[in-house]
Amino acid sequence: MRKFPPSLEAWRDPIEKTINKTLKANFDRREANQIIKYMFRTGGKRCRPLLVVLSAEALGGRPEEALEAAAAIEIIHAATLVFDDMIDKDQVRRGAPTIHMAFSNEKALTSGLFLASKGVQLLSNYKNPEVMRMIGTTLVDISKGELLDILGDFNASVSECIAIADLKTASLFGTAAGIGAAIAGVDGRNLVGVQKFGRSSGMAFQIQDDILDFTDGSDEPVLKAPNIVTSHCLHEAPRPSSNIELLNSNRKPSNREVLKILKKAGSLEFARSKAKEYAGNAKESLDKVTGLENRKILDDYADYLWKRTE
Repeated sequence: MRKFPPSLEAWRDPIEKTINKTLKANFDRREANQIIKYMFRTGGKRCRPLLVVLSAEALGGRPEEALEAAAAIEIIHAATLVFDDMIDKDQVRRGAPTIHMAFSNEKALTSGLFLASKGVQLLSNYKNPEVMRMIGTTLVDISKGELLDILGDFNASVSECIAIADLKTASLFGTAAGIGAAIAGVDGRNLVGVQKFGRSSGMAFQIQDDILDFTDGSDEPVLKAPNIVTSHCLHEAPRPSSNIELLNSNRKPSNREVLKILKKAGSLEFARSKAKEYAGNAKESLDKVTGLENRKILDDYADYLWKRTE
């Protein structure tokens, strides 16, 4: 499944237009606007903002009313990528220089702060305390996850990798779903159920992302940080000690060599089963949610996240 199902694809263009409109001419200086828009130049899957709109639609709300919130979620996500790239010292994202490489660390840092603040400002326009509570909690979660990631090492356990992914990635998916539901007028247990759907979907997304790092056909070294795939190989696969020696080799094994090790250890198969499991958990979270007028679009969304090939 390489592309979004048609039921999901229709919202990507309206989301993109809303993001562009939101970021248009925030500054008088041309360079400032270029820096702010840089993170959005290559597009993207827009999975998080899409979930805001789909959640509102599935629960009988007006999805058009959720577009600004969807843009806000993607803008906040872009801010987290700015900081992540700086911390990891990554030089390339989606085939282009990262923002701190294209401009400077100082300009990247301030643009990240602006984007995060802009996203929160957009969400405040809804004048909904529940929306602000969710995004506040998520920003704390993301920061905690980033700190744990920095303090960790390549030998992190599978459970540690899952905990970090839950904070850094899944929390924003949970809030995206929850905000869409709140805009549709949902509260209480139903809101919690939708948030759980988003959070589990986010875990499926992240695990599949980790798998794709090793299976995208590239021959570039990819062992930069621990994830559930390498952690399984190092700790839970048969004879893990031999894998530790190979993966931690000073000669920096290529992606092709690493992929061979991971396949032999069963780590890719393990990760795929976990991604599928989280997608299944996401759909089960909707079983007790009342008022779902179009559950299928959310089920399709969860399945897309773990089945995607790019």
